[in-house]
Amino acid sequence: MMKNVISVLAWFAASIGVSELLGYLLHRLLHSGKIGFLSRSHMRHHLVLYGPMRSQRPADRYHDATTGQIALGNVGLEWLVPGAMLLAVSIALLHFLHVTVFHQIVFLVGSLTWSFVMFSYLHDRMHVAGFWMETNPWLKRWFVSARDAHDIHHWALNDRGFMDKNFGIAFFWFDRLFGTLAKEWPIFNRRGYTSALERFGDLLDSPATRRSPSSRPLSTASFSEEHATDDVGIRAICQ
Repeated sequence: MMKNVISVLAWFAASIGVSELLGYLLHRLLHSGKIGFLSRSHMRHHLVLYGPMRSQRPADRYHDATTGQIALGNVGLEWLVPGAMLLAVSIALLHFLHVTVFHQIVFLVGSLTWSFVMFSYLHDRMHVAGFWMETNPWLKRWFVSARDAHDIHHWALNDRGFMDKNFGIAFFWFDRLFGTLAKEWPIFNRRGYTSALERFGDLLDSPATRRSPSSRPLSTASFSEEHATDDVGIRAICQ
């Protein structure tokens, strides 16, 4: 009996590790520009709704980038399509290695559960003001630290206009491993921000954005004039 319990726990832990790794790699892919339509879809969240020069928690509800798009709940196709392919490959590999059907099911359930909790539920709450974990005595320190790291993810741009730090959501094991972890806020890359605005111009001029002028990204010049003159001031607005 104990051996079976340990086996189930081991496979569940393995599913978490694999989910974190594949989620990290997929998130990096979405910010690489290598598959244009995937990156463009993801950047609606990163540039229009929660851009690097906008508040990351402007309201007590989440602004869903999949509104009006094909999605499963609040998870868009840029996550669903490659995620489903990666999961199918993982299950096929387990079958090839003669892993029992029961343990395949444990792995599948663990992967789907962890992915939903981390990449959907918890991620969205990082953009909601007053989420209960902020004040929970047991979770506050971890949650606020993870949320700060995610804020940096929305802030840190390379010269090509893509976010390039902190691809984890609540845990950053693979950011540490692959050298993409940033604990401190870097100097804001205005050149990169301008590149992002130019690269995703078709997205910024979409009908949904035109219907909601408040969601349009600010230029670096207009933001500095209206709100701040240095990176410290900009970060204060973003947080």
